[in-house]
Amino acid sequence: MVNGIMKRYSTSKLAPLLVFALVISLVPATTGIASADDAKEVEVGYGEAEDINALLDKALEKASPETRMCVLCHSKNTPEIVYDWLRSEHAWKLPSEVSELYEKLGVSSPIAEKFQNYPYTVGCYECHGLFKERDRADVINHNGFDIVPIVTLKDCSQCHYKEAKEITWTWHGFASLNGPLAPWYSQIVKYAKENNKLEMLPPVYEKTGKDLIDWPWFKEYVKKLLENPDDPEVKRFGTPYDSDFKDIVSPLYPASGILASTGLMDDPSIKNAFVYFGCFQCHGTLVIPYENDGTSVKYWGWPNNGAGRVDPDGSLGTCTACHTRHRFSIEEVRKPYTCGQCHLGIDHPYKEVFEESKHGNIYDAEGEEWNWSAIPWRVGVDFRGPTCASCHMSTIADPEGNVIVQGSHDLRQRLTWDLMHFFTFPKPKWPDNIQNRIIKGGNQLTGAGLIEKGVAVEGFEVKIEQAPALGELEFPRLVEVEYTGELAARRDLMKSVCNVCHSRQWTDNYFVIYDQNLIEYNVTAAYALSLLKSAWEQGIHDPSNKLDEYMEIMWYYIWHHDGRRWRAGAAMSGPDYTFWYGAIDTIMDKLGRMKSYYETALELKSLKERLEKLQAEGAPPEQLAEIESKIKQLETKLAAMEAEIPALKSKIGELEGQVESALEKADEA
Repeated sequence: MVNGIMKRYSTSKLAPLLVFALVISLVPATTGIASADDAKEVEVGYGEAEDINALLDKALEKASPETRMCVLCHSKNTPEIVYDWLRSEHAWKLPSEVSELYEKLGVSSPIAEKFQNYPYTVGCYECHGLFKERDRADVINHNGFDIVPIVTLKDCSQCHYKEAKEITWTWHGFASLNGPLAPWYSQIVKYAKENNKLEMLPPVYEKTGKDLIDWPWFKEYVKKLLENPDDPEVKRFGTPYDSDFKDIVSPLYPASGILASTGLMDDPSIKNAFVYFGCFQCHGTLVIPYENDGTSVKYWGWPNNGAGRVDPDGSLGTCTACHTRHRFSIEEVRKPYTCGQCHLGIDHPYKEVFEESKHGNIYDAEGEEWNWSAIPWRVGVDFRGPTCASCHMSTIADPEGNVIVQGSHDLRQRLTWDLMHFFTFPKPKWPDNIQNRIIKGGNQLTGAGLIEKGVAVEGFEVKIEQAPALGELEFPRLVEVEYTGELAARRDLMKSVCNVCHSRQWTDNYFVIYDQNLIEYNVTAAYALSLLKSAWEQGIHDPSNKLDEYMEIMWYYIWHHDGRRWRAGAAMSGPDYTFWYGAIDTIMDKLGRMKSYYETALELKSLKERLEKLQAEGAPPEQLAEIESKIKQLETKLAAMEAEIPALKSKIGELEGQVESALEKADEA
């Protein structure tokens, strides 16, 4: 039916509203519930155009008049979008049906009043036209309707409130503010603290664990950027794009001590564009509407689907980071590749560790046979082996459908430790690292809450039970960590997932060994950092730029690369990543290099001081010559080690790391 309409009116000069009236008359609306069974009557795969067009006609019978008008144009202009929607649950379900699902799962998640008795399925207009906050800076008039081009997390929250609010409590929701936007965001947080204007900031302390966190100040700020760029507040903070990422010392940018030292950053053609397609594609951007003529809007920080994208309505995080529009497939997000879009590579190889593990082996062997769309997900019936989603997010049920572990988009619930920074520490209660550091005065990056010390962090506490003495016949042989408070709840919930398939002894022993790996990494990292600090104190290296000298780069690789791989491998049963790519590279390679360089440089410094003293005392030439020869040997040795630095430096530009060094520089400023 829609194809007939398209052929007849695709070149029509009729006014949009006249076309709208025509569409309404040709495609009747109904108020009955369109179920998945309706779709299955004409269900088709790819490559079967006639059947899929019949399916589209059937779906449009249940769609709103406004959505049918959208499809009239977009089935020709952007057909992929239309057919993605056609294969989605949205095309066949009423908004009220999501409430029935939540009730079935035993969770509370209210839907917006306007959708509670809504008679149509969820289509183009329901998402782009019935957006949540009408006073956004990027609203435009499109064929007579007020719409927004970007559908945000707040918009999705109208039907999926539970998931939306949970995302904003996580490091996914704050991935951009804590990551590549941290230097810019830090300025705002500092200003808010110094001027007692905390209302400028996302209300994490009031809303975490209770309500959806958003950023109202930013919504108003982008309006000022659009309407009055000379506003004093706009002049004060600008945007994170203004500097072209040239003034930040961070492992995130190649300008961090490397290109900056070459002078290339002064070249006006260098804009560090890789940041947009590298860092921001996982972390998310700041989306700024910079031109709006009422019928079209231009954005900067777009295109982007990064997990922590900040949208013009103040939304923190985006659903489309995982649920690709416009299909929003449950099967797609449950498969490991979706998480592997970001959680892979030399610095956080979770995808690769999974593939090496027995869990990944099971998935590779038989995963295509599983029922990926079932809610709840029944162990042994719908799937056999764990994936990222089943361990960290999904609602897991027994074969009869009784929920064993409640699902959540709040990934803190089953995670105890932060494995990404200098040291391993308990994941903080609040997801906003910048506010934690500036408002609360705690810097997690310098080792607060080290696991081997048993230090309490933000009300969480771990207690250390010492291991048996060397040679003592007693089990378990490793240090045991006793958890209390919220950390205990998180660890127990993670264990409950493991216990769905494993015995309790298997699970308990695994986590004892896992914790021991974290303790040993922290001890190693603490020693490596102490060497670097000594090098700064001894004048061997200059701390003014913390990423351009030999030991600094080795330390960077210890915590950001090798040490992460060690911890990730231990967390997810990846032997090669725990051992060869992890512990071996951390200890035998990078720490060994640091120690050798430090000791050589220290000896060289001592010999030079001795030579200077002997020269002043008028020592015999042969004695001076012997020392000078030794000095030359040591200088040659250091030069050979330093010759490796250019190759090491060149890799830094490819990284998608954190911004710890940037935070340190911001503190010093």
